[in-house]
This record gives sequence, structure tokens and C-alpha cells, in this order.
Amino acid sequence: MKEELPERYFFGKNKVMRIGQILKDAFPKKYNDRTYQSIKNAWGNIVGNEVCQITKITGFKNGVLYVIVESSVMIHHLTNFEKNAIIDRINTILKTRYIEDIHFKVGILNDVGKK
Repeated sequence: MKEELPERYFFGKNKVMRIGQILKDAFPKKYNDRTYQSIKNAWGNIVGNEVCQITKITGFKNGVLYVIVESSVMIHHLTNFEKNAIIDRINTILKTRYIEDIHFKVGILNDVGKK
């Protein structure tokens, strides 16, 4: 049976294992739902109330935080003047380097629950 399997398999003591599974076990995801939720909860403290009202975090993937902003002028300001400070504040709160970059996108915020 060992000759029939391609090279992408390894043989453990008790079973055959896929390389992908070995890598997933060796390098677990840093991101989890609690981390994402804690970033969303702290967003107002991180960026300030004024910016918080016109932005909304929409996702997180591979170290990149995705944020919708109401105006392109504010995206320009955030990208050129505030982005590095925001990343540093988030990583300081989380006590590790979760966020590597922030991508801002113009969009319409959902007004539900906002006042």
C-alpha cells in the first residue's frame, strides 16, 4: 500500500497523514471570532467617536482588516495619516501582531442601531 500513495502523504506511527493537515497542525490560525469581535468592540476607542460613526469593520482575513468608509476623502486621510497608528493601537490592545494592514473601501453604512 505504501507504494501506491503519492509523495504528498506522510506515514505517522499509526496512520497515513496528508501534508496539508500536518501544516495546519503546525501553523494554527491566529485569527478567531473572539479576536475579531474584540477589534470591533474596541474600534470606537481606537479611532475615536467621530471616525467610528462613519466607518464599519466588515471583515478580517490573512492579517488584513477590511473597513467600509462613507467618503473617499476620509479614506485618503485614514490611509495616509492614520493607518499605521490604528494598526499599532489594535496590535497593542491584542498584545500580538494580528493586523498587518487595513484596506479601506467606500461604501454605505447600515444605519441600523446607529445614533
